[in-house]
Order: sequence, then C-alpha cells, then structure tokens
Amino acid sequence: MSSQSAPLAVICAMPEEKAALRELMTDLETRRFLGRDVTLGRLEDHDVVVAESGIGKVAAAVTATLLSREFGCRGLVVSGVAGGLDPELHIGDTVIAHSLVQHDYGQLQDSGLKSFRPGVPPLGPDRQDIVFSVAPDLVERLQAIAADIDLPDLPAGLLPQSAPKAWRRRRVVMGRVLSGDQFINSDIERRRLHRDFAAHAVEMEGAAVAQAGALLGLPVVVVRCLSDLAGVDSHLDFPRFVAAVAPGAALVLRRIVREL
Repeated sequence: MSSQSAPLAVICAMPEEKAALRELMTDLETRRFLGRDVTLGRLEDHDVVVAESGIGKVAAAVTATLLSREFGCRGLVVSGVAGGLDPELHIGDTVIAHSLVQHDYGQLQDSGLKSFRPGVPPLGPDRQDIVFSVAPDLVERLQAIAADIDLPDLPAGLLPQSAPKAWRRRRVVMGRVLSGDQFINSDIERRRLHRDFAAHAVEMEGAAVAQAGALLGLPVVVVRCLSDLAGVDSHLDFPRFVAAVAPGAALVLRRIVREL
C-alpha cells in the first residue's frame, strides 16, 4: 500500500471521543478488532481508521501499534479530551501537541520523581531526553492551522452565570502535552506539572502513542480539547464537559488530516 493511500490511525480513549469523530466521517465501515468495533471511513477525503483504545498508556500504545500493522497506517493520531495545566487556558480550548512527555516515568527518590526517557535504561546520556518532539516541519504546518481555525463558542448553559463571557470563546494553541496513568484531581499537582514540564495539558495516552510512533517510524499528532482544569474540581467538571468539548478536538483534527 502506498503512503498516499494508506490510512491514518486515530486513537480515542473513550466512546464520547470516537463518537464526535464519527459524526464528521463518511463511507463508514465497522470491523471487529482487538475485541472492539473499529471504524474505517473517510475524513476530509482521506482514509482513516478510528479505534477506541480504552484509557491509559498501555491500552493506547498497544492499539496504535496493532492498528499500524493491521491496516498499514501512515501516521498515528490521538484525539480527545484532556485536563488543562496552563492557567491561561480554559475549558473548551484545544491544545495541539508540539511535544509530549510521560510525566509518571522515572526514578522515585526522596525528593520526588526524577524523569527518564521511557524505554531507555536509566544510565547514559539518552536518559535525560524525556521529550518526544513532533518534527519541526510538521509543527510549522500545525501552527498555521492553530492560528487559522475558529471553534464555536461553548454553550452558555455549560458555564456558571457569573463566568466571564470570554470563557465561552475557545482557542486553539500549540503546546506540550503530558501523559500518565493518573487522573489529576489536585491543584498542587496541576501547578507542579505546569512548572516542572512547562506543559499545557495532561491526559493518559498521547505520549505513549508518541513512544510507539518513534519505534515504528511514524509521525504522531495529538489533539486535546480541555474538559477540565486538572484541579480539585476536575472530577466534577470532567463528566459535565467531556461530551460537550470532545467535538472540538474532532473539528481541529478534520483540518489537520490534510497535513498528514
């Protein structure tokens, strides 16, 4: 299969994320794969195969790897929701990753966790290179999309009446996305992750798919719309906003698919 005709693999952790993407696809076909229904179809006249991986790094990396082999995919995409870390961002904003880090991987010391590069022994110079970076030429194209795209405002009913009107306006930015097998529900941890990693969003799959992509020699793009702000209210905000904001990531992905 040529690279032009090969599909993109799109990994969504949850059914709400996959459903938002299916709404934008045509020529749908369902196959049973890995014990789940996988959707094949067209997005912006490009072939894609979309799978719900389940939550977490292992589930996402296994799904991405097997999809790439089964369908001869030319790239890996993660689409869905995340918790916001950057205090400048609000629920409904979308982050396109220019770099990804597994924030929970490393050596646990009395002073805290010292991060290492996943898959590399904790010895030698490579252990310090903890970031999976998107190729500069692709970052440049993604940046142009982020600057050009407009998302619909959040529905007024989703926000408190006292919320500033500006919170309804949704931005698309490039940033660093963290991944770990933890749902962040702490203001202290949110501030630490933002400070220590200069990160914009946190979720549970993207950087593991980036690791798989590096091994497979495939480009990886991660698109995350913020469903919560990873603080003490995240367990309340997440179920309230996940279905409402997941289509934002799908809309951004619809533009990005042309660049891959």
